[in-house]
Formats: sequence, structure tokens, C-alpha cells
Amino acid sequence: MNLVEQRALNMPRMMRRLGVDIEAAYGTGLGLVMARAARRCSLCRTVETCTGWLARPSADDAHRDFCPNAELFERMAG
Repeated sequence: MNLVEQRALNMPRMMRRLGVDIEAAYGTGLGLVMARAARRCSLCRTVETCTGWLARPSADDAHRDFCPNAELFERMAG
């Protein structure tokens, strides 16, 4: 799998891991916000770090150190 494909997979995985209801996120008028988030993910320079973090069975809050959408996704989950 190439990095572009991995980035596309990581965004919904990250959202689920952080407790974001993906369907609600896209269905509540947040289209522009989600488009910006997807763009940040598509340009992410820490895809390997993200993939590794997502592969761990239990997650700590290290995503805050590498994910450009961490704050957004945490707000959406809260």
C-alpha cells in the first residue's frame, strides 16, 4: 500500500479511535470542515507514525503530537 492510500485509510480509523461518529460528522453540515480535515490528512507528513499508533491495541494521547486533526477530532467526539 502506498502512502496516499494509507493516508486515506488513516483518517476514518483515527476518527473512530477518538470516538467520532463519522456519519454524523459528515451529515451535520460540516462538509467544509471535513473537507479541510481530509486535505490535512492527505498532506500528512507523519503517516507512518499515525499508522503505527493506530495499530496499537490501546491508544494513549500521543496522537496529539503528530496528528494535524487531533484537536478537531477530539472536539467532534466530545
